[in-house]
Amino acid sequence: MKLRETKDGSYTLHNPELDVFYHSVHGAWAETQHVFGAMGLDEAFARRPDGSIHILEVGLGTGLNVLDAWVRAKAVNRQVIVHSLEPNPLSWADVEPLGHAALAQVPEEVVKNIVAGRHVDGHLDFTRIDAGVMAAALEEEWADVVYFDAFAPAAQPEMWSVPVMDRMRWALKPGGQLVTYCAKGDVRRTMEEAGFQVDRIPGPPGKREMLRATKVARPQGRFNVRAYMVVVQDGRVLVSYERLPMGGVMKFPGGGVEWGEGPVAAIRREALEELGQSVTVNALLHVSRKAHISSFDDNQQVLAIHHLTQLDGPVRFEDEGTLEDVFGKGVPMMDQKLGWREVDTLQPQDFHFASDREAWGAWLARRAAK
Repeated sequence: MKLRETKDGSYTLHNPELDVFYHSVHGAWAETQHVFGAMGLDEAFARRPDGSIHILEVGLGTGLNVLDAWVRAKAVNRQVIVHSLEPNPLSWADVEPLGHAALAQVPEEVVKNIVAGRHVDGHLDFTRIDAGVMAAALEEEWADVVYFDAFAPAAQPEMWSVPVMDRMRWALKPGGQLVTYCAKGDVRRTMEEAGFQVDRIPGPPGKREMLRATKVARPQGRFNVRAYMVVVQDGRVLVSYERLPMGGVMKFPGGGVEWGEGPVAAIRREALEELGQSVTVNALLHVSRKAHISSFDDNQQVLAIHHLTQLDGPVRFEDEGTLEDVFGKGVPMMDQKLGWREVDTLQPQDFHFASDREAWGAWLARRAAK
């Protein structure tokens, strides 16, 4: 292990096997204090003003995050219970040169115990688990906060996968949060696919942003199931231009599933209402892959179902609508104009709602695979 001084005067180690450092070279101690302390543990203390805070750490490394947790718990007279997953623990010979005890102003005995794998006092109950994320015996809804401190995705891509994030969300209490130094778009999308609500927040020195993922707890929330038709014919796809409170939007025709009907029946009913004619509902195209919160009511999570659909006869509705129609006085509020878009030029980002963007992306992928 090669020792390196970082920009804030603290030290880190270089992992020669993966060719990565254990901490940010812009400041090891500063990164720990910001990412896992201020953005992680302090937030958990605020959410739960009484009792112990449970921390699940992925990647004990040199133990710096645990030391910061001990310092913060002592400062507010609280207790933290920390389980750190570390399949490749470092030795005291590796960690001692870093000078963590003086850096964090903790007794050296605390640092030695953490490196050895177990420490208990009035502010810290720490256990190292010598296993990786997928092998460790985690407890459901145990953690108030997850310190996700795996090596970067370029070095350990398997650690930033959907199955790993599924386990992290499963291990968190409702309302609990995962914090990580990483801010990559791919990582954010992976977290969202696992069911997290993900926010970009200010990062530590050397990084503009970091990610904080929340296991959303909303007991009063409701599911809003909606079904949409994807009608493609003669190289064009039918879209609905609608004037809504947030402005003019483009979406697929369709709407909410009513009591007593399934998605297919809902699409047939919506076709009679919106198109004025019947349709045949064919194969399922797409079901929402991640949570979509309603634009009208943030207590509703939309589950969108898109089916390939064909008109049962010639067009009997006005079909020359454009997006410009639903700006200003083109149509009344909550009304629509139907129109066609060329398949070859229509991109997912042209749709206003994320669920429609997902569905059109699925259609394009299906066409490319043929």
